[in-house]
Amino acid sequence: MLPTEEVCERARMARDPRFDGRFVVGVLTTGIYCRPICPARIPAEENVRYYATPAAAQDAGYRPCLRCRPENASRLPEWTLASDTVVRGLRYIEAGYLNTHRVGELAHVIGGSERQLNRVFNGELGATPASLARAQRVELAKRLIDHSGMPLADVAMEAGYGSVRRFNDEMKAIFGCVPSALRRSRLHRGWAGVCVTLPVRAPYNADWVFDFLDKRALAGVEVVEGLTYRRKVAAAENESAWITVSWEGDALKLCVPAGVVESMSRVMTRVRRVFDLGADSSVIDAHLAEDPLLAPWVARAGGLRVPGAWDGFETGVRAILGQQVSVARATDLANKLIGAYGEFGLFPVPEVLADSNPAEIGMPGRRSNAISLLARSVRDGELQLDECADPDVLHGNLCDIDGIGPWTASYMCLRVARDPNAFPESDWVVLKMLEATPAQARRLAQDWAPWRGYALMYLWFRAGMERQRSAGKRSS
Repeated sequence: MLPTEEVCERARMARDPRFDGRFVVGVLTTGIYCRPICPARIPAEENVRYYATPAAAQDAGYRPCLRCRPENASRLPEWTLASDTVVRGLRYIEAGYLNTHRVGELAHVIGGSERQLNRVFNGELGATPASLARAQRVELAKRLIDHSGMPLADVAMEAGYGSVRRFNDEMKAIFGCVPSALRRSRLHRGWAGVCVTLPVRAPYNADWVFDFLDKRALAGVEVVEGLTYRRKVAAAENESAWITVSWEGDALKLCVPAGVVESMSRVMTRVRRVFDLGADSSVIDAHLAEDPLLAPWVARAGGLRVPGAWDGFETGVRAILGQQVSVARATDLANKLIGAYGEFGLFPVPEVLADSNPAEIGMPGRRSNAISLLARSVRDGELQLDECADPDVLHGNLCDIDGIGPWTASYMCLRVARDPNAFPESDWVVLKMLEATPAQARRLAQDWAPWRGYALMYLWFRAGMERQRSAGKRSS
């Protein structure tokens, strides 16, 4: 996974932002590791070592640079990883699984032994799952120290340490000082919440992402105003609060008020998923632009992303509601579902919908039954609806539910399981844009693999532009 030394040297000498997050640079003379874009004086080649991940550099005894702040770098693109096991393992780690479970349990969930999992991770990333989880905790703790006035004991819990002593020991081992020493020079005053910047790999079509979310926004739960997205979440004492995500410059700014029930780590994971921050559009677009059909639209709207699911169950239900109806009608039904079964204005949970009759809101009985069956499967732990799910297994399990067809299953694999190659070949827009049958669409899409899901976004973009053009002609 690590680029060759020649490529790494050229990238760091040029401070090439395309390689930020692809590797880090350990400096022998200072004992620190930096991002390839670090503004500090560039050290001689004989004094540096290259590591695939911050975790590998930390295992080698290097400390994070306090100037370029490696914790603020973009996440490693998944396409650079050859092993599906590593991809799924990293998603579990990002979700905080190893904060409360052992590596052996992770190996069991993914399939295989602990020894095998450590071997595969070391081969791909130069670090074990435990080391990567530790680096993630350190990264989040450093962000919270720098960007909030949160008490350090709360920082320890939010970052997933479980105890203040473990937090202090780990931070001292990595930074060479206790957490309070890190905060003294960067004490955040004023607002009681947390604001962090989430880096985004260019190109990124922010207009497309925010417009996509706006068209599907749930009344009272989501608000999109320009390039700002707000989402209602549960807060302490049976209250609710609003998190805000705004496009600022070339990055996303996430603000989370105090009192939010969910951990900062989990909120950041959700936001990265919704805004598809793990994608590398420069590589995806270059591949799709080789197809004459897509090339004009890639040139026109480069950087399209696949907006993910804030909550897998919510998106699953909405996918069922959207079967054979427009986006607007599906959103209207989802709003009625919230009004009938939601608590505190939030989307209803599986436990509620499992024993309800959604047909009461005005939908076909088969679709209502499918929602109830989906809710029971999630409630009973029979169905995993998140980014850690195996897409092939998820697709099969969904199609086994009466009332859920291949289109819905593929759509959920794309947005919930984050499968970049998921492709609902029977999608009405796909068939119209390609002037093809589902079988013909499937054959045409073969050349777009492994990013057929992103090709779908360009087909949807094209359809939207053609609708606007037709509407303009009618109005004139």
